[in-house]
Amino acid sequence: VLGNHDLHLLAVFAGISRNKPKDRLTPLLEAPDADELLNWLRRQPLLQIDEEKKLVMAHAGITPQWDLQTAKECARDVEAVLSSDSYPFFLDAMYGDMPNNWSPELRGLGRLRFITNAFTRMRFCFPNGQLDMYSKESPEEAPAPLKPWFAIPGPVAEEYSIAFGHWASLEGKGTPEGIYALDTGCCWGGSLTCLRWEDKQYFVQPSNRHKDLGEGEAVAS
Repeated sequence: VLGNHDLHLLAVFAGISRNKPKDRLTPLLEAPDADELLNWLRRQPLLQIDEEKKLVMAHAGITPQWDLQTAKECARDVEAVLSSDSYPFFLDAMYGDMPNNWSPELRGLGRLRFITNAFTRMRFCFPNGQLDMYSKESPEEAPAPLKPWFAIPGPVAEEYSIAFGHWASLEGKGTPEGIYALDTGCCWGGSLTCLRWEDKQYFVQPSNRHKDLGEGEAVAS
């Protein structure tokens, strides 16, 4: 599934964002098959659902303000724009923190920006499910009344397990039953974590890279 760093890469590819040395994207952007690779990338989904396993996967998670049907429709909205010829226009408008509260009445670029933020940037929410796009610390250090999105009851988590990444500072810990945090900071010098679904067995491979850079911002992270 697509995440915020994938979208940032696509924005650089489209000439919307600047290629910063700390992002280390130059080898990919200058690859002889860069066009093929990145046009493939922008046609990948924001949401994956396995009905047999009752498993949902999204980069940052699923906002508690959505039921599964809404999540599907919202994912399709952004996927359709990304896979179209007008995708640079969307990428230019996706940066921003507002709107941060879901409404079925949202339209246009504001709707697409909320969807993008919910699927790719979300960490904390207010008790009503409204997104907080500023706090990035661990749940123990977050200011009240913020809570991790997965700590707020939502209709999707009642029926499905949810696997997500994005939030490296969780270190794969502290989620309730049925919520699987898989980002353990490999690119920052942590580990790569995989989950074998059949027996819920985790496999952890330490990174061979030291954390010589701060966590780079992509789509405001």
